[in-house]
Amino acid sequence: MRSLRGFSAIVFACGLGLLGSCKPDCLLVPDPPSPKILSYDEVHAWDISTYAAQQDQLPSFFDSSGAPINIFQFMRSNGVNTIRLRIIHGKPSFPHPTLDQLLWVAKIAQQQKLALWLDFHYSDDWADPGRQATPNNWKNLSIQALRDTVQLYTYSVVAKFCAQNTAPAIVQIGNEISPGMLWPLGNYSGSESQAQSTATLFNAGAKGCKEASPNTKIMLHLAPDATLLNTGKNFAKYMQFDLWGFSYYGNWHGCNDSLVFNNFQALSDVNQKPFIIAETAYPHTLGWLDNTNNVFGMTSQLCPGYSASPQGQLAWLKKTWNHAKAKPSFQGMGIWEPAWVTSAGKSGNQGSSWENVCLFDFNHKALPAASFGW
Repeated sequence: MRSLRGFSAIVFACGLGLLGSCKPDCLLVPDPPSPKILSYDEVHAWDISTYAAQQDQLPSFFDSSGAPINIFQFMRSNGVNTIRLRIIHGKPSFPHPTLDQLLWVAKIAQQQKLALWLDFHYSDDWADPGRQATPNNWKNLSIQALRDTVQLYTYSVVAKFCAQNTAPAIVQIGNEISPGMLWPLGNYSGSESQAQSTATLFNAGAKGCKEASPNTKIMLHLAPDATLLNTGKNFAKYMQFDLWGFSYYGNWHGCNDSLVFNNFQALSDVNQKPFIIAETAYPHTLGWLDNTNNVFGMTSQLCPGYSASPQGQLAWLKKTWNHAKAKPSFQGMGIWEPAWVTSAGKSGNQGSSWENVCLFDFNHKALPAASFGW
């Protein structure tokens, strides 16, 4: 596929689906200057995707004393310097935000000097190690056509953030793609040929991003498992990226973080790319408020020495940060959905499955872990 940068007028004048009918010679325009990017050397991130999805009925938040707060100002005052936002393809439904909602939040964050990290799921719903479903209207494409589609889609989304002067500091090409992405064409179960196919799609997304924002850093995001080292080494041969990103939850990835973090550092050493803990979190209670089943609800999901309590949550984040920071290639951490509280009137599938893992209690008051000390 041709480079997109340098003929952005074609994309927007002719429409994303009509490139083949255009006559580019008359539409070519000079390359615009690279967009300015707000970024930080060490990433302190909150993923506030579901907050964006609640735009029509935003929850209220309070500090530990019960005084009302502006959540963006509160984040900044407590050491957060970056927000992470997930991008779901098509027409997302709650708890996923729409693209317009994400653009809205990005502008507010920019005003508070919060950098932007975009997390492309390349799916019509969640993408994670158990599901990497190709969007419905991309199914039945050849891998070449899917490659071109991923490139153009990524370009068009990133370009929208750049157009409003909120160019992303980091773009994540896929979410927890240890088993590949965009199944079945991008499925990965260990073979060299599968790694190459997955890389074809990953690199297309990376190229689309760089065409829109050349200085944005590309992240490869994996979830730890028994094959992490082999997967990472295979992907690193073929994928073009700037940062490793890893999820880390004790329940799924092991309570002994020294073993897990050693693997993170080992992969970083493969290609001298820094790593970020893209996601972590810990419950402050095993109780519940709404009628939505919670992800964390059993004592068997806890790590020894860390209770499901405000103090246990605080201790978990402190030790995770400190142990990871001791690794030479560590470059930051993200806390997943710390503000996905239960909102008034929401229950069932409109409630929060993360209410007891937030950094705010059931009354939306800040917990001690909200200022754990980056």
